[in-house]
Amino acid sequence: MTAASRKPRAGCAAIPGVQFVEWEYRKIVLNDHHRKGDDLDLLCDAGEDGWELVAITPNNVAYLKRRFDSKEVTALTTPHEDAAAHLPPKYRDSQTGDTWSGRGRMASWLKRKQDAGEDIEKYRV
Repeated sequence: MTAASRKPRAGCAAIPGVQFVEWEYRKIVLNDHHRKGDDLDLLCDAGEDGWELVAITPNNVAYLKRRFDSKEVTALTTPHEDAAAHLPPKYRDSQTGDTWSGRGRMASWLKRKQDAGEDIEKYRV
């Protein structure tokens, strides 16, 4: 029997500019195949289809893999972070150019000004 599956990339950390390779996995139970030829021929045929042998277990199970797809991952963001990046700013510090959209946690620069007793409405755009 043969089985092919695609392993998900769950839990990968984003590294800007680094490509991640997705692998497709296949298992061949060598004892289940007719003995027309050698097991080596069966594995060679799989190799011609792009499969790479990973291991053969003592109970004659061959594990193979091949490249499924490669995608460049620049950053993993949550939908909220991505949406906030496209919102127009509601507050702007004219001296530094720092901005805050008014959503989520208050920007640290604006929080420091508020803690210092300044009225944050003067920074509203």
